[in-house]
Amino acid sequence: MSKSKQGTSAAERRAQERQQRQNMQNQARNPGKERRYQKRSDPVRLWLLIAGGLVILILLVVVGSIFLSNRSQQEAVKSATPDVFHQITNLSPDLLNRVGSGDTDKSVAQVLKPVKNTPVLKGPDGKPEVFFMSGEFCPFCGAQRWALTIALSRFGTFDKPLTPILSGEDKVPTYSYYQHTYKSKYIDFVPAEVSDNTFPNPNALQTLTKAQIQLVNTYDAPPYVNADSKGSFPFMSVGNQYVTTGVYFSPTLLVGTSYDQILTAIKDPTSDLSRAILGSANYITAQICQITQNQPGSVCNAGAIPPLQQKLPKASVSALSTTQLAVLDLPRSTLLDRKSA
Repeated sequence: MSKSKQGTSAAERRAQERQQRQNMQNQARNPGKERRYQKRSDPVRLWLLIAGGLVILILLVVVGSIFLSNRSQQEAVKSATPDVFHQITNLSPDLLNRVGSGDTDKSVAQVLKPVKNTPVLKGPDGKPEVFFMSGEFCPFCGAQRWALTIALSRFGTFDKPLTPILSGEDKVPTYSYYQHTYKSKYIDFVPAEVSDNTFPNPNALQTLTKAQIQLVNTYDAPPYVNADSKGSFPFMSVGNQYVTTGVYFSPTLLVGTSYDQILTAIKDPTSDLSRAILGSANYITAQICQITQNQPGSVCNAGAIPPLQQKLPKASVSALSTTQLAVLDLPRSTLLDRKSA
């Protein structure tokens, strides 16, 4: 029995060895399909997983940045409280005098032009008119509104705090004049927000009157601006004696700031933002004083304004030479080509 089991066992072992050698030879000549498929597909699968992960990561970053951006914009606008607007429009005369022209002399000289041999333009109420054309989406307009609003607050008041907005382009904190009124004993302020805050395709907001179109096509054009800047905004006419197409300081100073941060900076006469905004406001104030015959005296005859009036380009201001916008005799021209500066 013992020999029989050993013999059988030996035979089985020899058969198994032969089978193993045969299997090894077959595998060497013809590797298995499953094995080949696995070797080919593993790198593809790996790259697909990597690509999918990157796509998901990018989507998360984009969504997160949009969320954070919207949140920061909402927080910035929230800081535009009525009290902030009240303080901005009731700044200390001493603060404005300390700033003087700030650092704006060169930038103002580049865009401020005099109008000669033309009577002082009057507005709807028969007072010298300040006309301002802008678009809500426009960052340059947004910056200029800060200076203009502060200057206007020295001659009159708005009916209520202006609407705070972040310009659709570049997200500059600013205010909109749309659907607001202004009262003054000295000037008429006529704003026109011709485009809303949609970007990059803003919609029409306010329609210019025929007389306003004639005004803009005459003075927002050569020789007051370069031919390629015709019809650009912001555009400002101060009594039709001084015209400005552009902004007195860079709007980048305002990007990423909240309204209360801007207010804090304005109150520091050594800050870049204060010197830019208040220096520009003082230049606008000096222009307005020219068309009001230096009224009120408390604003026009003291502090930084008389020296700035001397720096203004010579215009044709005359106390008796006035005309109504509604009957302004200007050359006929094509409709205004609206575009931001």
